[in-house]
Amino acid sequence: MNNQSVIQSAPQAESSPARSNKLVIVLASAAILAVVFGLVWMQSSKYEPLTVGKVAPDFYLPDLNDKELRLSDFRGKVVFLNFWATWCKPCREEMPSMEILYKNFEKDGLVILAISIDRVTTKKDIPPFVKALNLTFPILIDSWGQTDKRYKLMGVPETYIIDQQGILREKVIGPRDWTVLDNLQIVTQLLKAGSKSVQAAPPLT
Repeated sequence: MNNQSVIQSAPQAESSPARSNKLVIVLASAAILAVVFGLVWMQSSKYEPLTVGKVAPDFYLPDLNDKELRLSDFRGKVVFLNFWATWCKPCREEMPSMEILYKNFEKDGLVILAISIDRVTTKKDIPPFVKALNLTFPILIDSWGQTDKRYKLMGVPETYIIDQQGILREKVIGPRDWTVLDNLQIVTQLLKAGSKSVQAAPPLT
């Protein structure tokens, strides 16, 4: 009888560790899922698009002459910030209208900053590209993707219209003909508002 009792009770003694192991596995799986969910959430919030009404992220980039320019240096002016690349056909098609825009409105306080996202392998193609299109507005180089992350770029071309206080007022995905008046509404409104504020300011003493 004693032997039978020992034999019958043995499975009961083994079931408790088994349940403990299952509990540990379940808890570990839940912890892993929680970590994965947290990482996905952080990544999605990190790449949340920059929206109109927010302050445009500042940056510090070299131009073709290795002169460093900072976005915040242009406070008080309307900034037309364009992202492009030499290998981008729509960028090439858009650039001539940007040059016309620059020549017509530079005197009114419009600044055009065209940031090339060409990496090191195609960086050499930037000067010939600029020369071929006779571009005269500042060309900045971001070979290391500094602005890609700050502006959450989806592709090129992309254009950001920034007001005199550094606030994003319009975001344009894809190319646009900047010689068409309907496409210039925000730009012209901001330039007019800036001109009125300057006229209304008291004279310096």
